[in-house]
Amino acid sequence: MQSLLRRFPTPGQILPVFAVIALFTYGRTVYVFAFKLPAWLLFQSLAEILANLAYGLALDLLESLLILSVLLLAAFLLPARFFKQDFAARGTWLVVFILGSILAFFKYYSSSGPDFNQYIYLWMGVTLTASLPVAYLGGRVSILNKSALWFSDRVIVLLFILLPATLVSIAALIVRNIS
Repeated sequence: MQSLLRRFPTPGQILPVFAVIALFTYGRTVYVFAFKLPAWLLFQSLAEILANLAYGLALDLLESLLILSVLLLAAFLLPARFFKQDFAARGTWLVVFILGSILAFFKYYSSSGPDFNQYIYLWMGVTLTASLPVAYLGGRVSILNKSALWFSDRVIVLLFILLPATLVSIAALIVRNIS
């Protein structure tokens, strides 16, 4: 059992990557919430608006954990020299590149409409193909490694706000759905 656990990165390497994932997932939710809030104020009560936010925050936690699980599975399956040793730097570059690309795609999709949907396979193919060299170089090139570690360490501070807010949201949703 211990030999299997050694294949995973240390918690000190996992936490910064989780923080970057949370920045993207929670950031998207806050952006969409702020965009929809003026319309919601016209026909929803404050409790309904806060419930919408609570559902979004709870979903963001699940989404962030799912994305982190995919990265941890890759670290477990790939040789240690490729992903485990520089998990924080390479994971940060993968997350920034892939999630940034997904957010950019949906931004273009929302402004261009369904006609842009035909490019999703090309977009994701280019993103995945380009993200692997970026992740590799992120662990090998000193400036890329240091910048990823610097950025991911700074983003950890957001977890002190996001995780308690999410826990309060989950508790409120449990109380709301039980009563």
